[in-house]
This record gives sequence, structure tokens and C-alpha cells, in this order.
Amino acid sequence: MSEPKESSVHLPTDPNPEQVVAALTDAFQTRAEDAHYQSLISTAVPGISPTYGIRVPVLRGMAKEILRMYKNQTSALQDICQESWSMGTREHKLVALFIFDGLKDLATIDRWKIGKRFLPDVGNWEECDQLCMALFGRVVVEDPSVMDELEQWIDEPNFWVRRAALVTTVYLRNGKFDDDQAVELDARTLAMCAGLLNDGEKYIRKAVDWAVREVIKRHYNLAFEWMLTKAESAPSSTARSTLNLAAKKLEEEDRARLVEILYSN
Repeated sequence: MSEPKESSVHLPTDPNPEQVVAALTDAFQTRAEDAHYQSLISTAVPGISPTYGIRVPVLRGMAKEILRMYKNQTSALQDICQESWSMGTREHKLVALFIFDGLKDLATIDRWKIGKRFLPDVGNWEECDQLCMALFGRVVVEDPSVMDELEQWIDEPNFWVRRAALVTTVYLRNGKFDDDQAVELDARTLAMCAGLLNDGEKYIRKAVDWAVREVIKRHYNLAFEWMLTKAESAPSSTARSTLNLAAKKLEEEDRARLVEILYSN
């Protein structure tokens, strides 16, 4: 029989947020990676929050420990997440998001409100994308009416909000919609992408590429016809580059046709 796994976080018996987060902080300090890894993660995630340089799988493990320790105490776990997020380091923020991701009984409306409260504090793609996965992405599957608000976010001056709007649509892949609704949601996603095709921010271009590729997987003809229409409209160099990237997910013949149109205008 194998030995029980030693806990990496020495958690208090009661879910006092300050005490739990203090235990987390101690664990981060104990497990902090060497300067080389901190340099690597800082390069991979420009604009990163102060970091201990701890790998994501380790952080997910810590979040699971907290969820197991205080299972069924949803309110207390939310308070722990809020306290952890407020600490401002990469690790505190990610653990908060991983706990939220594991809170299966968190009400949809609460998940949406918390995500919106956290979003202004996002300062890099890692935080943005993890927030979308843990909070907004779960909501759009359960309540696709939030697309109304996502469509407004593409005009926000904060480009992380614009990115969050598109990254959230990626999680439509997890929804169980009827055919008509699924097509409508993907058509709306493409309309959001159209609104950001000329965005000069690289993290928006990457998000547009990602969102379009996901629609290609779900509704190939819808995405291909949309891409053809955009290619035929004499797109800007920025839009052309993004469409060319997304075209890598098209069938070879369709990709060749799209690229020919893109670079003949």
C-alpha cells in the first residue's frame, strides 16, 4: 500500500480566508522555483504579476487541496478566492481561479459577477485566459444570453476585456445547444471577430484567430463562407494576416482558394 501523499499546503481546520491565504503564501515561498524558471515564465507571459515562478500543475494541485479541505463550504471558498486574488501575485491569482473552476455548485450569476469584478485586474494573457475558462466560459455555456454583453466588450478600451470577449466564446464548444442556436451563437462569434479584425493589438489578433478556428471546428461552412467574404472585401494587412493564420485549419483546397483571394486584392 502506497504512503499517503503529503499535503503541500498546511491548511487550518477552519476556512478563515486570511489564514488559508497565509498558508498558501508559505507554500509558495517553500516551493518557489529557481531564478531561471522565473525568467522563463516572465518571458512567456509579458506583463506578468509578481511571481514565485511556480508551475501551473503545482498550483492546480494546491487548489484541489483547498477544495477537498473545505468541500461543500462554497461561501467560505469564495471568500478564500477573493482574499487570494487580492494578494496580486501570479500564484495567488491563479489558485483563486483554479478554485473557482472547481466550485461546481457556484451559481451562474455569481460566477459572472465575480469574473467581471476580477477582469479589471487582469494584466496578461495567462490571467485573462484562465479567468475565461474558470468563470466566463462556464457561464456562456449555461446562459448564452451573456453573449449580449460580450458583444459590447469588443469596443472596450482595455484590450484584455476585448480579448476576454473572444476567448469566452471558445467555450461554446462545451455547450449542448440545439442546431439552430448553435449556428446562431457561432454566427455572433464571427460577427465579434469581424469587429476586431483590424485591431492592432497582437493579443487580440491571436484571440480572433483562436475564435475563428473554433468555429471552423464546429460549423465549417459557416466559418469558411465568412472568411471568403472578409477576404473579398480588400482587408487591411492586419486582417489579412489574421485570416491567413486561421486558414491553417481549413481543408487544403479551401485554404488555397482563400489565400489566393487574400493576396490578389
